[in-house]
Amino acid sequence: MPGRNIEIICGYHAVRHVLSERPHDVLDIFIAQNRKQSARVDALQAACNDASIPVQHISPVKLNRLADIKNHQGIAARCRKIRDNMRTSVADLCAGNRETDSIILVLDRVMDPHNLGACIRTADAAGAHAVIIPRDHSAPLNATVKKAASGATETIDVITVTNIARSLRQLRDSGYAIIGTAGDADNSIYETEVTFPLVLVMGPEQKGLRHNTREHCDRLVNIPMHGSVESLNLSVAAGICLYEIRRRVKTTGK
Repeated sequence: MPGRNIEIICGYHAVRHVLSERPHDVLDIFIAQNRKQSARVDALQAACNDASIPVQHISPVKLNRLADIKNHQGIAARCRKIRDNMRTSVADLCAGNRETDSIILVLDRVMDPHNLGACIRTADAAGAHAVIIPRDHSAPLNATVKKAASGATETIDVITVTNIARSLRQLRDSGYAIIGTAGDADNSIYETEVTFPLVLVMGPEQKGLRHNTREHCDRLVNIPMHGSVESLNLSVAAGICLYEIRRRVKTTGK
């Protein structure tokens, strides 16, 4: 098992990103002996050779034990851990982005690691500047989350905070508009005026935002549901909202 300051990153995309973003932190790469050779594997091995990173071909049983997740795609990397993925902080966001088109995604009480990873991946794809999660009552940034994020945890700042409400107050005081999502909101994301910099706050599909978190939002919006289902998967909802917000950046000329 990895030590306190070591983490195991699994899956082709996640390993490729860590090799690209911080090769100096990669200690070695593990490839399952039964994994077929491919252009992807060749490219990873070439990158490791260029960076003088050892590549070990190990049995699937050993890789399963090392990775501690089932869907590792036969590839894993052992790396030095970045503390909480915090290359920046809420204070940095408050100081540097008040007059920009920054988009911040806040995820409150997202306990499912696949959902959390998918939301981080979506936030990166939509051009968000950071993702904020609570230290407690959230899935940890483990191998499953990073696998689901498909490498996005290496390219977008994931900021862990002790108090979501306090962080929202700090962001509002520094000039951010704060929009929360709620199924019972009066207006949809498409009808709501959007100003930047912006914070989008989302909670789990079934429970939604906590009362205290809702109280710190300037306004609440919903996603119109035209079929028989009552709600969307969180990562799908995040994609709809983030891309609508990103579209507004372009149309408002920000």
